[in-house]
Amino acid sequence: MDEPTIALADRAEIFELRRSALRPHLPPEASVYPEEGHPDTFYLAARDPRTGAVIGCATFFPQPLDGEPGWRFRGMATVAELRGRGIGAAVLRRGVAEVVRRGGQLIWCNGRTSAAGFYERNGFTRKGAEFDVPPLGPHYLFVCHLPPSEAPARVSGT
Repeated sequence: MDEPTIALADRAEIFELRRSALRPHLPPEASVYPEEGHPDTFYLAARDPRTGAVIGCATFFPQPLDGEPGWRFRGMATVAELRGRGIGAAVLRRGVAEVVRRGGQLIWCNGRTSAAGFYERNGFTRKGAEFDVPPLGPHYLFVCHLPPSEAPARVSGT
């Protein structure tokens, strides 16, 4: 497969992938995040360059962490049969670049324990103990501090 195109999107474009990949056994409203009402929330879609189909996604919004201004992301997903091909990392790099462009210096998420290696390979550090998010299962808090105007080498893709 050729490199996907990654660009800003509307929630409607990414919602079905987010729901089906992350919360398939829950009602659709369980995939609606309260933070989506924030005016600075943005959505990214990775698209198959041949078909235009959404194959990866994430949602980013301002949310402090421990009293420090920050950006959080949620709903990061890749089509199951395409996982492990760098699509999620590309979406994350594009999202971090957009957060930096908007002046952010801290980005974080509550990531599934099963995805710990992914986040750590992409410049994030686990903070604190594992915790449970019913009914989704075990998670960690992952944090990445971003220097002004640049991202860490792993996240920036350099």
